[in-house]
Amino acid sequence: MTSADSATRRRDQALDWFLRLQAAPGDGQLRAAMQQWCAADEANAKAYRKAERIWQLSAQLAPTTQAQWPAEPVLAPVVALPVRPKRRRYWLGGAIAACLMIALAPSLSLRMQADYRTGMGETRDVTLADGSLVQMDSDTAIAVEYAGDRRDVKLLRGQAFFKVTPDKIKPFHVRAEALEVTVTGTAFNVDVGAGAGQMRVAVQEGSVKVDDWRAAKALAAQLKPGERLEYHEGQARVDTFAPGQTAAWRNGQVIADDTPVSEVVARLSRYTPGLVVLRNDELGRKRVTGVYDLRKPQAALRAVLQPHGGKVEAYGPWVIVLR
Repeated sequence: MTSADSATRRRDQALDWFLRLQAAPGDGQLRAAMQQWCAADEANAKAYRKAERIWQLSAQLAPTTQAQWPAEPVLAPVVALPVRPKRRRYWLGGAIAACLMIALAPSLSLRMQADYRTGMGETRDVTLADGSLVQMDSDTAIAVEYAGDRRDVKLLRGQAFFKVTPDKIKPFHVRAEALEVTVTGTAFNVDVGAGAGQMRVAVQEGSVKVDDWRAAKALAAQLKPGERLEYHEGQARVDTFAPGQTAAWRNGQVIADDTPVSEVVARLSRYTPGLVVLRNDELGRKRVTGVYDLRKPQAALRAVLQPHGGKVEAYGPWVIVLR
């Protein structure tokens, strides 16, 4: 587990302890367990103190199921929390508002690194200096560096479709977390937000070479049209698909084919203002098949959960809870 993964896991655990204690403030046994968790590691205690400070600064949000969307877009990470006994209290809106502020904090440094970025529900086409086209999905950020005999783009967040101008002398490189994609001229999609720790490269035209630059090993010497590489926790898997579906998001769609609910939710969250909280791990592991409309993300979330008896609940305009 990377240090970033560890920090994210610790943050989620702190948020879970905080939510549970807000629901049962008089539960001495629960509070003792939380204190034991904090005492086990100073980083745990620091994460919990941060949750408390944000809570003190946050206004309570009353629950609502109205579809009220904010005027300004924000980034929307998905936080998966363990299942707890059902308690429908007004504290939940405020507590999750605090979680939202904590979860969005890393995006501030991301904005400093990015040359181009998109907000929630926004897509953008960027033409680079050599004429190569980058089509950026919602909630995506890239950094560009052209120097000497290299053309480098770093995908910092989200996903993007690249249509690269051919140049055999200056290969085009896309680095996305552990992956580095190398091409001279082709069209392909790279996604670093398909799910927790998952990365994908899908080719529409031409071919690409994919390496794990951290481990200095090749994953695919030649990924051809209609081939897709999925990389997760050091393991690479290549499958096939219809090339026309390389970047379905460009047509306003999420296409799921026996896909885990958690992964589809992660894709839809890019178009959903605020924080999306998946409360049930078992529900997240269920699988769905279908085509979902990115232009109506809340309706799409309901369609994803409906076959498995899940519900979508809105707490103000900034928080959506999936049960």
